[in-house]
Amino acid sequence: MKLKTYIYAVLSVFLIFAIVFIPANIFFNHQTSSKTNLHFNNKIKESIIKFEAVKNTYALVAQSIFENVINNEEVIGLVKAANAQDDEGKAILRKILYKTLLPLYKNLIKQNINQLHFHLKNSVIFLRFHRPEQFGDSLEGLRYSIDKVNRTFKSEHGFETGRMFNGFRHIFPLIYKNKFSGTVELSYSFNTLREEEMKLSKASYNFIMKTQNVSQTALSSELNKYQNSSLSTKYVLDEQTLSQPEQSKFTKEEIESINKIISLKASKRLESEVPFIIHTPFNSQEVLVVFIPILNVENKQVAYFISYEYDSILPFIHHTHKIELMASALVSLILSILLVLYILSQKRTARALELLATTDSLTGIANRNKLNIILEKSMHLSQRYKLPLSVIFFDIDHFKKINDEHGHDAGDTVLTTIAHLISQHIRQSDIFARWGGEEFIIVLPETEHEMAHMLAEKFRTIISEYKFLPNVTVTCSFGVTQLHNDDDETSLLKRVDNALYSAKDKGRNKVIELS
Repeated sequence: MKLKTYIYAVLSVFLIFAIVFIPANIFFNHQTSSKTNLHFNNKIKESIIKFEAVKNTYALVAQSIFENVINNEEVIGLVKAANAQDDEGKAILRKILYKTLLPLYKNLIKQNINQLHFHLKNSVIFLRFHRPEQFGDSLEGLRYSIDKVNRTFKSEHGFETGRMFNGFRHIFPLIYKNKFSGTVELSYSFNTLREEEMKLSKASYNFIMKTQNVSQTALSSELNKYQNSSLSTKYVLDEQTLSQPEQSKFTKEEIESINKIISLKASKRLESEVPFIIHTPFNSQEVLVVFIPILNVENKQVAYFISYEYDSILPFIHHTHKIELMASALVSLILSILLVLYILSQKRTARALELLATTDSLTGIANRNKLNIILEKSMHLSQRYKLPLSVIFFDIDHFKKINDEHGHDAGDTVLTTIAHLISQHIRQSDIFARWGGEEFIIVLPETEHEMAHMLAEKFRTIISEYKFLPNVTVTCSFGVTQLHNDDDETSLLKRVDNALYSAKDKGRNKVIELS
């Protein structure tokens, strides 16, 4: 393969490879992106469903406890009476209420419902079961949920930051003989939610709250139990949520490391206040971190419930993508090579057919078809730009006699030898063709008739002095002419043909020029 053809083939392979592979690469990238997004969306939906399932389960538990244990005249009567008592009277009623419901509270703790609060109708804390010694502070204006129940006399459910405790709260109105007497609250923390979530999946969990909401609600004495989140300066963590249960897949330190890795992405996306997912390599595996926004009772986003889980599907998607790309590259390369080979084969075939159609099969020089094509173009250029053009027309004298006496092989040898001899003494721009039988034509662009005549004499001498065969002398007769401005192909060839026949008539082995 010639260097030029080789370079053409290599460049063609690369070009076709790019044309085929780039769209395939775009397609497979799109497919992988779609699969990844689908996987992420499914993970987010799965996390939301599990979260809502646990939350709704506890809402039903709280509703059941309220309706079956708390919502009775004995309990509500104590709260109603406390509204009208002085501090000493309230203290007596508080002890009675505490003693009455202490068995319930102990059972609630076993069920991870840590908070049982009673509030008077003016939003003042009457009894905190987890801290019975702390009471009397007003929650009016601090706890939207309690204010709303006080206005609507309807139960309220949802997450809310608090003076001492942040949790998922269920607040019910206490109605005694059709009169509002106060509220009761059953609440559970993130740790409760995490414990139940971990029964449903292999993930680890974390919980972050907006710094602004915590600082506005919590007692100043409670603020030291919060620390800034490494995910964003706008969020804090409750120290009670920092440690991870023994069954957790990640330690506290590992979660902190993951948070630092994804903090740049997370801090931006936390501002969106919508569910999202971030993946990152960790411990030679892929970790999915799912962020579920938490709305408070005012329907405002105030926190994020976060899950951390090793993922096997994303690596499978990426592995499949690599295989698809490698297969696509291989197929593209094979197709490119095959196509280039086909194109080269077609070109070789076309060149062979062209050569067959324009080359004399015996002598290897141009045939009459090619001469007609080139002569027409050469005449057009010469006449257009007023350049000289001459034609030499010659044939072998007594060629039939050579065939008859020495055989056709000898005649073929003479023809091929003459073609070789002439080809060695003409320019690349000259056209040398076999006109037919023993006749040959030489077209000489940019050549005056005098030079053409001299060349014809030179060719005549070379041929006549050459020893073709033992005891065989070969001579040729030559006709020469120059193109006229008004010539066409027919008139030019007619004139040079007449010159050739004049040479024959005058004894052969001569050069005759007709102007």
